Amino acid sequence: MDWIIAAAQQTSTSSTPVWLAPLLGGVGALVGGSLTSTVAWRVLSDTKKARQRAEEKEATEIITAALLEVRQIYRNTDVGSGPVPGEFEYWSDYLLSKLDKSEAAVMRFRSEALRNRVSSSLDLLIWGAHDSQLLHETRSSTRAVAYEAHRDAMACLWAHMRGEPLPEATKAWTDTDAQLRWQAEQERRAEEGE
Repeated sequence: MDWIIAAAQQTSTSSTPVWLAPLLGGVGALVGGSLTSTVAWRVLSDTKKARQRAEEKEATEIITAALLEVRQIYRNTDVGSGPVPGEFEYWSDYLLSKLDKSEAAVMRFRSEALRNRVSSSLDLLIWGAHDSQLLHETRSSTRAVAYEAHRDAMACLWAHMRGEPLPEATKAWTDTDAQLRWQAEQERRAEEGE
């Protein structure tokens, strides 16, 4: 602080005021500090977005791999009526074991609409595709329900990865999803009433 006072007391041979140099230095430091803070904030923001994109890409890979495995199960097995593979008692338990990581991976997506659509498709694969009441109500076959659920989940995932809006759900998917939700609500009400 003493150097500023000393500089102000010196007589100057130039026509510029003595206090101008320290003022310009202070303004430069302020502008430089602000610019540095802005750049640092921008880098942190970009890093956070890149990390989120990487997490969503990893989630997409996990879900896609599980969906492809379950698609093969539906192609090669009589899901719902045939014997359950392995030590599982019910088809839903077996399918849930194949899709359990996918259900957790869905929560990594920022988009609520995407989370809801993919979760509903996974629910249709696990619970709906072998539910005889659901199949009767929607007049669908097991493979048709599984195909629609698989197709919808894949279409939503890839649209999201390309930055496009989610595709419209097919009527078959919408009807089956609505029926599954209705059945779940009826079961919930029945449990509350007991």
